Amino acid sequence: MCASSNSGQIANAAVDIWLAEGVDSVLKYEDDLNLFHCPVQDGAFLNNHFRYNYDYDTALSIIQPLGIPWHRKKGTQKFHHIITFISLEWNLHDHTVTLPEKKRLKFLQHCHSFIANFSSHPCTLNDIDKIHSSLSYISIVYPHGRSYNAPLSSFASSFRTEFQTRRPPPLVLSSIQWWISTLEMVGSPRLLIPRGDVIDLGIFVNASTSWGIGVVISGQWTAFRLAPDWKIPRRDICWLETLAVKFAVYYLEKMGFQNSRLLIHLDNQGTIGALDKGRSSNVPINLAVCRTYTALAAISVSVDINYIASADNPADPISRGILGPLSSKLNISFHLPKELISAFIHYVHPAS
Repeated sequence: MCASSNSGQIANAAVDIWLAEGVDSVLKYEDDLNLFHCPVQDGAFLNNHFRYNYDYDTALSIIQPLGIPWHRKKGTQKFHHIITFISLEWNLHDHTVTLPEKKRLKFLQHCHSFIANFSSHPCTLNDIDKIHSSLSYISIVYPHGRSYNAPLSSFASSFRTEFQTRRPPPLVLSSIQWWISTLEMVGSPRLLIPRGDVIDLGIFVNASTSWGIGVVISGQWTAFRLAPDWKIPRRDICWLETLAVKFAVYYLEKMGFQNSRLLIHLDNQGTIGALDKGRSSNVPINLAVCRTYTALAAISVSVDINYIASADNPADPISRGILGPLSSKLNISFHLPKELISAFIHYVHPAS
C-alpha cells in the first residue's frame, strides 16, 4: 500500500483495521480508496439474494472511532458495480475499464495542445515527458497505443540535457495525431474478460532475407516473396519476422477468430521482444507492431509467442521458396498495406 504523506499513513492504518476486522476487499492507492464486499454462503447481510459478511455502513462504523472524514469525491458512498479508481472507470459487471469522460477530454486537450504548440516550434524534454507519461498511463485502456508511444520515448531519449530544445520529428507528431483520433471516440472500453487457455492451432511463421516470408496455419501454408529492391535502411530480418506475425494475424482475422488466446511459433528473439513490449525503437518494426496490435484489438484476440528452432519450424522451408503442395495452400487473401506493396511479390508458386 502506498503512503506518500501523513494522510497516507492514516489511511493505511484504516485499511489495516478493516482487514483485521474482516473487511477483506479494499483497494487503496494514494488518496483513492474503494471498498467491496464479496458474496459468502452464510453472511449476516442480505442484498439481492446474496449474503455478505458486512454492508457499507458496518464497514464505515469499524473505523468511525478514528474520526476520518469520508470525502464525497473520493471512493464511493455505497457498494456499486461501477467504480472510479486510479482515474479509470471499472465496470465489475461488464468486466471493462474505460477512461472517464472528464479524463478523456483532458488527455485529448493535452494532445491538441502539443500539436498546436510544437508542430512548428521546438519543445523541451519536460514537454515530451509530460505528454509521454500521460499517454503511457492510459495505455491500460488502449493497449495497442503502446507501440504509438515508442517514437515519443525515442525522441525523449535523444535530449542531452533538460535545458535543450528540439523540434519534434514527424513520427512523433503522427503518433500524437493517432492518439487524437483515438481519444475523439467517446466511450471506448477495454474488455477485461479472460480469454481462456492458450490454443495451439499450429501457427508457424518464418522469414528469410534471401526469399521471403512463410506462414503455416493448421497445416496450410502461404508465402510472400520479396521484391529485388525490398531492402532499404532499417529493414532487416527482424522486420521481416515481425511482418510474418502481422500477416498471420491478418489471416486469423479473415478466418473469423475472435475472443481467443492463440499461440504463434517463430525463431526470432528480436521479434518476440518487440511484440512482448508492444513497441520497438526501429521505426519499420514498430509500425508492424502497431498494425499487429490494432488488428488484434479489433477481434479481441491475444497472442502468445513461442520460440521454436528453425530446424523444427515448418514455415522455415516455405520462407526459403520450398513451397508446399498447391492443395494445402491457404486460399485466403488480404490487401497488403500500401507501404509494403513494392516490397513483395504477393504470391509465388513454381510453374508445373
